[in-house]
Amino acid sequence: MIIYIASYPRSGNSLTQQTIQTFFERPMTVVYGGSRKPETYASGAVNFIKNWRWPKDKIISKSLWGKLHAQINTNNLEKWIALYDLNVPPYTKDCRYLLPGCLSVLTPKNRQKLAAEESPFFIKTHELPYQEYFEGEYVILAVRHPGSVLWSYFNFIKDFWQDVKTLDEVIRGEVTFGSWSEWYQSWNQAIPSLNDRLLRLRFEDVLADRRRACQQIKALISLDYNPSKQELSFEELHKKDPQHIRSGKANGWQKYYTDNQLSLLWELHSATMQQFGYEMPK
Repeated sequence: MIIYIASYPRSGNSLTQQTIQTFFERPMTVVYGGSRKPETYASGAVNFIKNWRWPKDKIISKSLWGKLHAQINTNNLEKWIALYDLNVPPYTKDCRYLLPGCLSVLTPKNRQKLAAEESPFFIKTHELPYQEYFEGEYVILAVRHPGSVLWSYFNFIKDFWQDVKTLDEVIRGEVTFGSWSEWYQSWNQAIPSLNDRLLRLRFEDVLADRRRACQQIKALISLDYNPSKQELSFEELHKKDPQHIRSGKANGWQKYYTDNQLSLLWELHSATMQQFGYEMPK
């Protein structure tokens, strides 16, 4: 089973991932390179994972990061798979994990194979939808008010990509991943091909009630979660991952926009905003 956690950048993807990792106690894969998640899993620092290894390993080591990097320069799907045992109920052994940076490996053939497996593969992506989906592929679509999204994206580009973009350019979609509205409309068009295997989660709703979000995710993928887990505060999440979890505020973004920028935001994105239940501030 594949569960894509899909979103436009800065739209609550990291909060959704943290919610799933905390309550469903499963590891996350990022389709882009540079993710250090496997290093954390291999080190034994995550209590729900033990015995991180390669399928043919007889000796289990807590330091497999170098070996991970050495084996993933190939499009052979099995070279991208690591194994682990769940250290929490149901204590499943030989769970399979897809390594990060796997975007080019997710061909239709490989996706169909992963989708048919019993192991759940939670995969973060900012990509547009595929033309068709297979049984066993699910999507959690993370959504956030575009006023918050585009202000956060503007700051992320400035701080981490060292790129010079104006807020107006970000609002118009003159950035990587394009227009906020066009991105989500592409996903809206993909809904029929998923046959009710898509769940839209608004950042503001997850922030307000993460356990309700877990109930919705369980209803989508029929995977149990641990409701007794202690959720981290947003401040704790920010401390753990300040690059991806920035402010966690649902409101307040409008003070950073000029009147002309607010008008541009409404002109370009109002139709999609209203589809998702968002309004412009008065």
